[in-house]
Amino acid sequence: METNETVTNPELWNEKAVAATIKAEKMLWGKHNEAIQAWLYESGFSLSTLKEALLGWQVRNTQRPAESWGLSGTDKILLPEGITLPVIEKKELKRIVIYRIGHGHDGDYHTVEGSAPTPFVLEGTTNRTALVTRELDALLLYQELGKKWTVAATGDLPPTALVDALEQAEKLCLLSMNGDEEALTPFHPKATQTHVLKAENLLALARSGTLAEHLDALFG
Repeated sequence: METNETVTNPELWNEKAVAATIKAEKMLWGKHNEAIQAWLYESGFSLSTLKEALLGWQVRNTQRPAESWGLSGTDKILLPEGITLPVIEKKELKRIVIYRIGHGHDGDYHTVEGSAPTPFVLEGTTNRTALVTRELDALLLYQELGKKWTVAATGDLPPTALVDALEQAEKLCLLSMNGDEEALTPFHPKATQTHVLKAENLLALARSGTLAEHLDALFG
């Protein structure tokens, strides 16, 4: 994630980011958003997974003045319509990722301006780690592997941002899908396994009803 943005007021950015995350979470579980709830359920997510990850719903494309978020180097903060996923480290919100829906950007991921280069990492109970490129795929894989594996997503971050997350992995499995080759290439030297799935993402496999059989073949 290469930008020229500078957070001049970290406390203000955090305050605004937390408020946006809380509002989106309330919107997801509020009235009249049953369609997006159903979409998430049909994409394989359990209710407990959605709640624990604090997923939310940004109901429309919104722009805010960057200075109102304590940010310089850009004019606006973009909060696009889509599913919000907060990246939290040591109980502090570091980054907001939005899975875009609508306006010609379906399936794209957007990192909200001013976010720290903190990867999305879910800690497992073993020293096995799986690495994917997309944050929602990471969340779904973590659920389906019973929270035993640590699962991380490269997102739009430089490979150096993942160093700490992968340091303790005695077994590192790269899970590559369509278009992932370049993003995962820097991690090949450390990987003990690489699995390739001919699919757009894990959510698509879940929606087609074939996710379980694919993961059983790879991780079973």
